[in-house]
Amino acid sequence: MPRILVFTNPGFSGTVKEFTLNDPDLTQNGDDLTFASAIVLSGSWNLYDEVNQAGNTISLSATSGPNGDGAFKDPADWGGAAAFHVKSITI
Repeated sequence: MPRILVFTNPGFSGTVKEFTLNDPDLTQNGDDLTFASAIVLSGSWNLYDEVNQAGNTISLSATSGPNGDGAFKDPADWGGAAAFHVKSITI
């Protein structure tokens, strides 16, 4: 089963949310958040800053990241300059 953990702060700290399914509108359940680190435990994920898979996208996988282990300790690890507000997510 695909699985990703996203954290509100760098270094895998702060509030954490786990996702295992596609969700076209995280705002409906209050699951949208600004994240600054992530761990992809399995699968490949696309995270969007708009609902319905629109807007800017970040693609993360369990075999990517600076060490190839799916761990992204801060935005620079996925090529970002700042935390990312995710509103929809797909596997």
